[in-house]
Amino acid sequence: MGIVLGILCLICFCLLSAKAITRKLHLEKADRFLMRAHKPISILLIILCVLHVIFVTPVLKNRSVFVIISGIASVFFMLLLIWVIHIKKSHKRKIWWHRVLTIIMAACVVSHIVTYIIDFKEYKQKATSIVYSDIDLDNIKDGTYEGEYDVGYIYARVEVEIKDGKIVSVRMLEHRNERGKPAESILDDVVKNQSIDVDVVSG
Repeated sequence: MGIVLGILCLICFCLLSAKAITRKLHLEKADRFLMRAHKPISILLIILCVLHVIFVTPVLKNRSVFVIISGIASVFFMLLLIWVIHIKKSHKRKIWWHRVLTIIMAACVVSHIVTYIIDFKEYKQKATSIVYSDIDLDNIKDGTYEGEYDVGYIYARVEVEIKDGKIVSVRMLEHRNERGKPAESILDDVVKNQSIDVDVVSG
């Protein structure tokens, strides 16, 4: 949901920024439409940004610091733009600040998108390069063992109980993810197959 809200924020920002292009190209109808829609789109952008922040907050620990900083900067300059527009009395100064802060905000938004794409690619590389080997359960003493793995976007900590050379249970202690909840069904397959070599869960 966080990604969808982020895309909707980007669409709103592009529509708000398009006003400068329609004016330069003398596209009068489009310019008039965007002028009328400017306020409602701005309000929608604020609402979507708030929702985006709410939805991504639980997974921020899994993100690169650059993704977080560029996201905070984007929101900060958006709020600063709104504040400046409402306190400036001179129309000329208002327009000047509007343009400057919009350019800075655009740079922050582009930076946020680029750092997110780089971060996501790194996560995918880490996830596909995970190497594991099957475990000989006969050589493991009875007891409860804990294991964890962190690939950035996904972190999992599990507890495994071994008795008489068999996996009795696998419990998920912590699972930080976005849409990875269905993958937890793999734990039952591990117990059933007595092996970590199980099929992945689609989606």
